[in-house]
Amino acid sequence: MNVLITGKNGYVAQKLNEYLTKRGISSTTVSVRNGINEADMQNTDAVVHCAAIVHRKEKDISIYKKVNTDLTVDLAKKAKAHNVKNFIFLSSMAVYNSNGEINSKTPLTPKTEYGKSKLEAEKELLNLACYDFTVTIIRPPMVYGKGCKGNYVTLIKLAKLLPVLPLVKNKHSFISIDNLCEHIFDHINDRTSSVTHPMDEKYMSTTDLMLTAVNKPTSIVLGKLISLFMFIPKVKKAFGSLFYSAEIADFVISDKAD
Repeated sequence: MNVLITGKNGYVAQKLNEYLTKRGISSTTVSVRNGINEADMQNTDAVVHCAAIVHRKEKDISIYKKVNTDLTVDLAKKAKAHNVKNFIFLSSMAVYNSNGEINSKTPLTPKTEYGKSKLEAEKELLNLACYDFTVTIIRPPMVYGKGCKGNYVTLIKLAKLLPVLPLVKNKHSFISIDNLCEHIFDHINDRTSSVTHPMDEKYMSTTDLMLTAVNKPTSIVLGKLISLFMFIPKVKKAFGSLFYSAEIADFVISDKAD
């Protein structure tokens, strides 16, 4: 089994490469920053496409489509032409425009250019899928773990600055990097195209997530104070609820990642 992973310099790609190696899978990481020519797919059984443009100002609309949609589709077409059996695409929870619960009836109406570009890529990829070319779409929630970047880093920096943590009883879907790697591993040999919503086996609050990195007392008062500022988008994003319903969630059992 030979697996090609895009996003060579990215956190998920690097961790996945380490994880697959430990599981006895031959894997190679490649950068597609300058296009797909570097992606050598000779003797490749599966491609895991992790590369993406994430944190850009919304005015840079063209870069989202160019990288997250067009490059993704070109990569998949190349994989199919080289008889790669499975293409795994790391999409995002951002394909939904929702607060609170996301279930099978939640509309796919992303509000950000990032989310729109991911959703468009999903549609194009599923159109390419056939018996000999399986497409797996993975929509992970916030990823956390040692060395993780993005929104998780912001929350942990805040947790380290505060003398006590706000006790907020919101509900979130999160996934540890080990569990995400396990989920991808489980789908490398898929012979049926699918869309998955992986998450840790238990829902957590933002407070719970902070406690995975720092050991501090919690404050109900501080939690109530934060609730007064939920009208602020960044506060709502950090301390509001956003979770996959049990109806669609693909729960990853933690001890499988040992």
